[in-house]
Amino acid sequence: MKKGEIAKFTIQPQFAYGEAGQEPTIPPNAVLVFEVELISWLAKDDVFRDGGVVKTITTEGDGFETPKKDEEVRVSIKATTKDGTVLMEKVGYETIIGDCTLEPEALATVVDKVLGDMKHEEKCTLDIAEDYIFKGKGAVTLELELEAIYETTDVSTLEDKSVMKKKVYAPEKEYSKPQDEVKVTMRVESVTDGSSPLPGFSGPKEISFMAGSGEVCDALDCAASDMRKGEKAIVTCTAPSKCSDDLVGLGSLDVKKVVFTLEMLDFGSHKEMHAMGGEEKLMLGLHRKETGGDLFKNKRFEMALKKYKKVIELMNQTDHMSKECKQRACDLKHIAEMNKAACYLQLGEPTRALAILNTILKADRNNTKALLRRAKAHFSRGEHTEAEKDLERVLELQPDNTEAKALIPQVKRAQKVVDKASKSDYAKMFDGLSKVGFGKENKKPAPKPREEPVEEEQSKDIVAVTFKLEHKIAPGEKIFVVGAAEGLGSWDVEKGLQLKRAPGPPDYEAMALGKPPKETHLWEAFIELPEAEGRSEYHYIVRGTSGDRVEGDKHVMQLSGMGGSRVKCADRWRARMVVEPPSED
Repeated sequence: MKKGEIAKFTIQPQFAYGEAGQEPTIPPNAVLVFEVELISWLAKDDVFRDGGVVKTITTEGDGFETPKKDEEVRVSIKATTKDGTVLMEKVGYETIIGDCTLEPEALATVVDKVLGDMKHEEKCTLDIAEDYIFKGKGAVTLELELEAIYETTDVSTLEDKSVMKKKVYAPEKEYSKPQDEVKVTMRVESVTDGSSPLPGFSGPKEISFMAGSGEVCDALDCAASDMRKGEKAIVTCTAPSKCSDDLVGLGSLDVKKVVFTLEMLDFGSHKEMHAMGGEEKLMLGLHRKETGGDLFKNKRFEMALKKYKKVIELMNQTDHMSKECKQRACDLKHIAEMNKAACYLQLGEPTRALAILNTILKADRNNTKALLRRAKAHFSRGEHTEAEKDLERVLELQPDNTEAKALIPQVKRAQKVVDKASKSDYAKMFDGLSKVGFGKENKKPAPKPREEPVEEEQSKDIVAVTFKLEHKIAPGEKIFVVGAAEGLGSWDVEKGLQLKRAPGPPDYEAMALGKPPKETHLWEAFIELPEAEGRSEYHYIVRGTSGDRVEGDKHVMQLSGMGGSRVKCADRWRARMVVEPPSED
């Protein structure tokens, strides 16, 4: 039945009072007819299935959305005893699902569990058994109200968490977001460094711009592309260079972070890709490529990268295109991929550039432009031998290539510096050993060199991945790496890859002085993963008797285009990032 419904129930004698009846009210073998109206109800839920916490919904929430793990929420909490004594009360308390810090710890566990199933603006009461949370206080009633769900999203172009958007409010029935090159109108309520207003901004201020055109700073453009109409959000940028903007009035900034409070007022519409013809898609793709080129010339490399990604996305839609259009689309996509690699090189992301260029060179091994850019990627990664090979190949194909001629001496000089440093390190190591007398007294003839077994060539579809982590843990604890890849457990820690203790680098100074080496906390693990995993996320988990500790932010590795190669993931433990709202002052 539904709320307010009136229904008639007809019950046969065998399911009521039967042959006996209930004189004088109900005669024998009577058929009973009940008229029932459902006025209201209370939904109760035994949260932990042990009778310790029974949840009763007093006010239904809005919509269907419930907060996910690691999302931030605002909640009001009040705990009272049976005689009405208030044990604790928090109004507008902000916490992260899965990481509640309330005391005692049992209270945090209960709040985390219950909030995960609540909807926006839902109210409920929790009947908590004696000593289940508050020792010596008897049975307790806990009142909860979920006031807001703050969905925090990484909207940065490089997905490096430099621009984080915290959704404060969004209308339930609005789902669309601004597409590329449509007019956007938004209100900038405030701009602070997290506590104090920044000079140059006098607001609130309403601004209009074309999305993806470079008319506003990177931070605002990234945020706008992920906002719905009517949405309010707090955007925190930890790269102030991405926030200088004439429309807002911000010049060069000498702060650690910039916090924008924004509201999306309106944005235009764009013709959907599936409704475009082949020629129309090509013309739009060419326009986007030209815009990307202008942004690149103006050193707006992240904006240019977004534009080239849009070109590739558009050129992947070749259904119903003529043969000639498909060929032109393929050529345009190739140019956009090459330009993406150029953007990644300028942004200091040589590994991502290398993955793209490896894919291009698989199909066209004599592409001199791709070879030259791959050489630069290898050079940036310190892979001087590989860089030199690519440059020599460029000069074989184009003997007059001035850029390759200029780069080869730099690569060779860098390799000489590395070789010299390696010799110096070995010399220091053996000099230190000689000072403490290791092996000096009883020299033995050097053994004959042993022939090393020939290593089997690694499959071109497999990437050899080494995980390295520097992190101190308590005795008895273990470290695992868990990720989206099947080989890393598909986020199941039970199937994750355990790291082993790795020796630290030689402490030459301690060895020379006869002292014990400095304590290190290095961990290492090796696995082979298929190249098809592409861009894959992972994080580290410490397991101990008191439970699991999970990193606050995930790491990312790029496997696409790295088949037959090695990838080293040298990481540090990432603490949880907290996006702070601006001060009310």
